[in-house]
This record gives sequence, C-alpha cells and structure tokens, in this order.
Amino acid sequence: MYIEAFSSLKNILIRKESIMENNIKEVIESIDVPMEKLDFAIEKGMGIQKKKDKKIWKRVILSSAASIALIVGSGFISPKMASVLADVPLIGFMFNIEEHDKGLETALSDDNKVVLNKTVTSNGTALTIEEIVFDGARLNVVYSMPEYKELSQAILTVNERELNVPESLKILEDKNIFRGLLEFPIAEELPDKFDLTIKFLQVGSTKGEWVFSTPIKKVNNHSNKVIAGQTGEVKGNAFVVESMDISTTTTKINVKFDTTMDKLFSEESGVLNATIMDQHGTPLKILDQTGGGDDKSTTYTYLIEPLRQDITEVRIAYYFFPFNLNRKDLIVPLANSFPQRISQDKMGDYVITGVTKKEHEATLSFYIDSEFPFDDTLTPSFFEVVSDSGESLITDYVHAVGPNKYEVSYQANVGKPIVHTVTTPYMELEPSAIVKIPVK
Repeated sequence: MYIEAFSSLKNILIRKESIMENNIKEVIESIDVPMEKLDFAIEKGMGIQKKKDKKIWKRVILSSAASIALIVGSGFISPKMASVLADVPLIGFMFNIEEHDKGLETALSDDNKVVLNKTVTSNGTALTIEEIVFDGARLNVVYSMPEYKELSQAILTVNERELNVPESLKILEDKNIFRGLLEFPIAEELPDKFDLTIKFLQVGSTKGEWVFSTPIKKVNNHSNKVIAGQTGEVKGNAFVVESMDISTTTTKINVKFDTTMDKLFSEESGVLNATIMDQHGTPLKILDQTGGGDDKSTTYTYLIEPLRQDITEVRIAYYFFPFNLNRKDLIVPLANSFPQRISQDKMGDYVITGVTKKEHEATLSFYIDSEFPFDDTLTPSFFEVVSDSGESLITDYVHAVGPNKYEVSYQANVGKPIVHTVTTPYMELEPSAIVKIPVK
C-alpha cells in the first residue's frame, strides 16, 4: 500500500504551476535520503522564477486536508509535502461548495457571475467552461469534460495583460462527467470590470488551443477595507499587516516581512506558518495562501472565509514549523467510552470527547489539550480514522469548531475504527508574533 501511495504521489502533483511541478518531481526522483529530510528537498524544489516580473514564488504551507491524511500517515509524505497537495483532493473525495466554501456559494448566486457554458474543441478534445465568478480576491472557474484529463497551467489575461497567479483544483464531480473548480487567488488590485481570456495549451496528452473570452464584473459583495498597519516580529523577523479587505465572499489579508523568503523558508529556521483566529481563538478557515518576494522583502497573501457578524477582531499568530520532524506514529483503537486521551508529549494530548452516528456516517469530536493555537484543519498535525486494514474512512475534512476543538467525519459500520495521527514537534509561540486587527 505504501509503495502504491508513493507512486500515486507523482500522479497527483497536478494543477500546480508547471515549472514548480517539474522541479518538485526532479527533486523527488533524485532523492536518496531519510524521509525526515524529504521536506527540505521538496521545499528547495518549490523555488521557481516567474516569466515576467522576476518575483520568486513559492507555495507556502497550507492546511492538510483529511483527504490526503492516509498518504501523510504512511511515512512517505510529511505534513509539509501534504501542504503541496492540499488543494488536490484524492480521487473519491469530492469538494462540496455549499459545505466547504460559503463565500464562493454566495458569489455564485450573484447576478454578476458569468454563466458561460461554452465548449471549445481542439484536435478532437472538448473542454467546457460553465461558470466564472470574480470577487476581487479570487477568480473561480467551474469547468467540465467527459472524463478527467490534466489541464496545462491556465494562461489568464485581463484587458490583454497576462496575470501572474498560481492556481489550484478541487474536484466537484467525477461520475458520468468530470467537473472541477479552478481557483486563482488575486493578490493585486483589478478593476471591477474587465475583459478576461483563459487559455489552455494542453488537455491530457493532446496539445492545442482552448481559448475562452468573456467580459467580467466583480460580484456585489460589499467589500470594505479595514484599517491595517499592525506590526509584529517572529524569531527576529519583523512584519507589518499591509492591508485587509473584508466582504461577504472573501477576506483578504496582505502581510509583508522585511526579509527574504529564503530566511522564512529554510532548513535552519523551518517554514513560516500562521494560524488566523477570531477574538476568542477559534481558527478561521484559510481558503488559499501564497507568498512572493524579492531580495529585500516577502509578502504573504491570505484568503480566508467571510467574517461572521460576531467577529470583532482577527488575530494572526506566526510560528516556524521545523524541518526535522522526528515524528512518531500514534495508532490507537477508538475507545468505547470517552474521554480518550492520546498523548503527543510536550504539545499536549488529543482528547476524544465523543462520537455521534447518523446512518452510515459518524462524527468524532476531539480537542487538543495545548496552549499552542492549531489552525482550522489541525496544521501542523493531522488526524485520521482508518479501518483495521489501514484503509482511510474519512468522508469530510477535519475542521475546527472552537479554539483547538475539532470534528471529523468518517464511514461508520465498517469494523472497529482506529485513530492514526503523529506526534507534533515542539514549537513556541512568541507574544511578539501575534497581531490583533480590529474589524469593528
């Protein structure tokens, strides 16, 4: 199973920037070192040079979805490698917009969304773009094809100017037809109205030109700028909150560090990561995040869920996640009575408080007895429920329901469930690394 998982890894490194993908694969294929050092090789392979603006872009740590937890737990992939795959669900796990992205659901119900439903066929291969929606912070494209085939990196132009943006894919449907959601986080300011062209140069093994053009209008999401300028410091690296935009569809935050990305993304310091919370410490869902910089500074852009009405303050807590994990697998049969504790040493215990069942699905509730603020999907750890044969039973993401409180859903009535997680390396949270942004 582990060999199959590692083989599948190369096949699911899809929908990332083509240069990034090639670099990662080259590093993986050439590596012959212990698994705990795979992280650094992967991260080195993620440094790419963009075509136009000379900025260095690297995919920063993302929340590890439960859909990839089996590969993470196998020992072949670390949580940081899982972050590379976080936007790429495994086959069989479908992304539900209504459940997982309320802001996008709101945007797709706006009158300004584009219902294109245009099919382009090139060299006998058809590709359809169904809908496009832009909310100022991200551009989302729903597309379909008779069956799944990998698309080349999308080329986006706005008013005949090519954009320099990463992309991610989420699978919406994969039965009688394949439907996917391409998301493009937009760090720069775009006009409320523009002419958009999306071009693909390859679908599967077929080369050609699939070009879609349409006028775009920003959705009516009541966007508003929050007063920023808050400053902080993490391990001697100073940063400032440059801007924060809130709306009914997305919250976008830009944070600038007065140092290069190499210092925030190295074997010596580890990988910079952040937990974004409300005033009570409940993690907010990070929809996407990217980082870019030059030889003087680095800017991170975070797209998080729309803020609830009761949120008066957003907190960002920065810390470094070490490369040398020295992880230990924690594999424990689920108890018949609760609470059930699973120790992870200095970082506190997992405490399972109960399980509720509904038909063929069960929901497990747990919390982490720790002062360290884990994020919405439990980064930098993971929590998996497997069968006695080691098969993943997860049916929905691990997600926070309070400060370090989580729920995860899995298939019920398939034998004795087993909890699989790993110890988390010790990390400190400096008071200076926490900034508070008032929003009301």
